[in-house]
Amino acid sequence: MADGPDGLRIALVHGLRDRLRSWPAYEDLRWAMREGLGRAWRRRRIQGRILDTPPIRTAAGGPVEVRLLTWRRDCIDAIWALKSFYHFAQVDYPLYIHDGGLLPGQVRLLARHFPAARILTPTDANRLVDAELERRGLQRCLSCRSKHPMMRKLFDFFLLSKADYLISIDSDILFFRCPELLCIPPGGIAANRYNEDVSCWYAMSLEEMELTFGIKAAQRINAGLSVIRRQSVDFTLVERWLACPKLSQEIWLTEQTLHALCAGVNGVDFLPKTYLVSTAPGLPPGTVCRHYPGVSRHLLYDEGMPWLVASGFLEALRTQARLRRQPQSKPSACAGLETRTARALDRGSE
Repeated sequence: MADGPDGLRIALVHGLRDRLRSWPAYEDLRWAMREGLGRAWRRRRIQGRILDTPPIRTAAGGPVEVRLLTWRRDCIDAIWALKSFYHFAQVDYPLYIHDGGLLPGQVRLLARHFPAARILTPTDANRLVDAELERRGLQRCLSCRSKHPMMRKLFDFFLLSKADYLISIDSDILFFRCPELLCIPPGGIAANRYNEDVSCWYAMSLEEMELTFGIKAAQRINAGLSVIRRQSVDFTLVERWLACPKLSQEIWLTEQTLHALCAGVNGVDFLPKTYLVSTAPGLPPGTVCRHYPGVSRHLLYDEGMPWLVASGFLEALRTQARLRRQPQSKPSACAGLETRTARALDRGSE
């Protein structure tokens, strides 16, 4: 660094920049400016429509759980994802929300909309999961978990659960119909179910994984939406696989790659194309849900949320809450709301 006045000025600028970047409001402003202030305003406006809908009541425990990891920029999107799932699925599976970087006010917001959910703070999750990994002697897993928040979807979801099955939902998913294939029948399911991606987004190629691990990893796994039998995730195998340095070089892909390896061991049933993963605009007739990843994220606000609003989803949430307060109401009354919403979507897609 230069000496004298120039060096002092540079040091001051760097210090101010680092201080500003530690403030969430400043980072959100920079994000909005990159997004475009007009688009950011429209996004905030449509996102906020969910906030005056009634809370969703979920069970305290059971053999099937719903788990979601979210952080401050995705907090309201997570409310849309979860409310659309519970509304159309007509289930009350226990809900666990994993805090990947929420502000205190957002934790209270989530608790207001999902009062029976358990919200796991980073402090609690670190204490519980790190202790369990230490107890099992899984040092590579412990190291990998600390490298990227996404790794909590694998380690925290499955190590902290006692359920038979876990439904994992990303914040950038919306539901438009009943996701029957995510709901576990009394006899269970034959194989774990995942969304099918448009291509393989893995830290290693399929050929490299077969050569290195002797496993034919499943192609095009998308871990954003899945229903998985908890005991099928073998952390002893995960520890062994993590001995390969390349698996952790692109750490944002590591979690999905590990799911692909697990699917190669246990088998997989892909969810059908109506459980859509796409970067192109459009909601084809029959769409059950849609994942809006990466470059298609703007369509979550420009397409998905407006579709639900126009189809009467928000009013259906309010009607459903009123029906649940009436002891004499029948389940079919709520089921009719899903039918009307689906018909509206199909008419708009024609």
